[in-house]
Amino acid sequence: MPVPEIILAHDYLLQLGGAERVVAEWAAGFGSRPVVTLAYRPDSTFDGFRQLDVQASIPHALAHRVEWMLPMLPSIAARTRVSGGDIALVSSSGWAHRFQFEMPHVVYAHSPARWLYAAEDYRLQLGPLRRAGLWMSAPLLRHGDRDAMRRASGVVSNSIVTRDRMRSAYGLDSVVVNPPVEPVAREAHPPNRQLPDDFVVVVSRDRGYKNLSLAVAAAKLAQVPIVIVGHGSAALDDPENGVHGLGRVTDAELCWVYRRAAVIIGAGREDFGLTIVEASLEGTPAATIASGGYLETVRPGVNGYHAASATPEALATAILQAQALDPEACREWGRRFSRDAHLARLGKVLEEVVQRA
Repeated sequence: MPVPEIILAHDYLLQLGGAERVVAEWAAGFGSRPVVTLAYRPDSTFDGFRQLDVQASIPHALAHRVEWMLPMLPSIAARTRVSGGDIALVSSSGWAHRFQFEMPHVVYAHSPARWLYAAEDYRLQLGPLRRAGLWMSAPLLRHGDRDAMRRASGVVSNSIVTRDRMRSAYGLDSVVVNPPVEPVAREAHPPNRQLPDDFVVVVSRDRGYKNLSLAVAAAKLAQVPIVIVGHGSAALDDPENGVHGLGRVTDAELCWVYRRAAVIIGAGREDFGLTIVEASLEGTPAATIASGGYLETVRPGVNGYHAASATPEALATAILQAQALDPEACREWGRRFSRDAHLARLGKVLEEVVQRA
């Protein structure tokens, strides 16, 4: 059977997030060049997309205003055509599964749309007027969202947690294929600022559901400085109180931070928790809350520990425990989530769909 031509689709390429990294791995692993998306800002996401054929529905000049366009996004997504291949592989946490597909398509779900099914998280970042608009329009939007998801030729979830949420939101069963995780860079370079010799790290955008305040409070109780990496974290910078907000960094700088950190902290409501495995590959253990994707990405006593409760005191205890773990055991655990393993499992799903078509 000839190798099928795979067209990639993704919500929007506007950040250096875990979902965007997954799509970049697909492009490299499956040899796919076309990527259909709602919006694209080359300077805000991974450089590798510059070498691909990115087709964005929203003009570049408006790409930075996507969240303000929420009322229009369902109709824009529904008019976004995906054509020209044998099958589409769709990375979605809210929009891409709504595209107009002219071939069979498999949805890889990072999460049911947070703005519809976990609105208490999403609305934390919205003003009163936009919160009210979302609340009033949500029932109608959910109806269209469910219809779109049910049109998929196959559905894959990135974790057991996501599989369960997909079943609750859509009434659909899905195969679980964990995301591909590779070292973020071959070489490590220090950030362009001085950091303490000993520190813990959290890698996260400053979103409410990421729960950065819990991570900071736990680090203070553990009496260790904390480095925060991610969009918006520079606003949290407070070196005198042991908080170092770096903002966005390069992959080489992130690699350096992973290697130098004593522990990586996971405090948010994550569906998988990609950064925990990235840190494991650099020999850095994790201290996380005992929920969500962390139940899959952390094996207690091997690459980290779960806190007994989602409190600063319990998370601080997990930080102190994790510091004693063996770096090589962390690396070995992280290799279980390799790109090759991911592509093999996902490729089998795609092949089965093409054969049925």
